[in-house]
Amino acid sequence: MKIILMRHGAPRVRFDEKMAAADFRHWVARYQLAGLDEVTRCDRALSIARECAAVACSDLPRSLESALRLEAGNIVYSDPLMREIDLPHGSGRWPTPPLPTAFWLVAFRALWLMGYHGNAEGRREVFNRADAAASKLVELAREHCSVLFVGHGMINHLLARELLSRGWQGPKRPGRAHWQYGVYEYQGQAIA
Repeated sequence: MKIILMRHGAPRVRFDEKMAAADFRHWVARYQLAGLDEVTRCDRALSIARECAAVACSDLPRSLESALRLEAGNIVYSDPLMREIDLPHGSGRWPTPPLPTAFWLVAFRALWLMGYHGNAEGRREVFNRADAAASKLVELAREHCSVLFVGHGMINHLLARELLSRGWQGPKRPGRAHWQYGVYEYQGQAIA
């Protein structure tokens, strides 16, 4: 059995804007609704997708559109369970200078890792969701033998960790760049 964890293609959203922390929440909302950039390439990803009997993805446009761009007509599962970890953002009560989007992405993700989850799900909820999502992927792998999950950077990392802890073989990190992936295989008799 095989599960491939692939990150979606490049989204159609600007990363070169400058904004105050209070405005970051508007950028996050646009990012959640963003589809794919028209020029994002996926030649190797196309080849990998054709090897899989079934495809799963989150319900976010960048994930769904990536699965469709891979000509994956066999999408058997798309659900909010598989979404990326929410990006926290501040309440806007403290004024900050306009800083690049990349700064806020790193700053708020680092804050989330340290326990801050303002306006986003907390770590415990995320880890529980990753456990449930991994169970769903394992169930799909049992049913279809090979599953491509077109997901997101952070949730893919947590899914990889879950699969490895359940005896699956594959890389510790499935790939961070758009269209990168990791292949996870299970050879044993019983699957957790």
